[in-house]
Amino acid sequence: YIFRCDTAIPLSSKRDEFQTFECTKFIESFTSKAQSLVPVKYELIVITGDEKGAGTDANVFITIFGSNGDSGRRQLTKKFQNLFERGQTNRFILELLDLGDMLRMHVEHDNSGLSPGWLLSRIEITNTANAVTTIFTCGKWLDKNKADGRIKRVIYPKY
Repeated sequence: YIFRCDTAIPLSSKRDEFQTFECTKFIESFTSKAQSLVPVKYELIVITGDEKGAGTDANVFITIFGSNGDSGRRQLTKKFQNLFERGQTNRFILELLDLGDMLRMHVEHDNSGLSPGWLLSRIEITNTANAVTTIFTCGKWLDKNKADGRIKRVIYPKY
């Protein structure tokens, strides 16, 4: 909430002297907030675990949530590359409106391919405009046949 007053407020050292000001509540709409945001390039580093069967052939998707909004569901792809293999580090660049402070991330896959199960170690996201890196540690399987059988995870940043 933003309360606009637009008047000088006199300071008094006397305890019983006070004034009442009438203020109106102003709520900034998401549209006006989004118009003031600038595009930012984010570097994502996705690290797959180093255990037998840790890599995936499935299509991987992420949604990043920040204090200014979210990225929308994005598929992580690169042409002619075999991504998310055991012990592998993959880098991606996403251009998004400034997300602000990173709050959480949804990571999922579509369970496609011959070997869809995936052991996600962690994802590191760097805002290239201010060089702030946020680390999302997972260390869990996204696999219908292992652990809890989930192929979608909500991950919170490690501070």
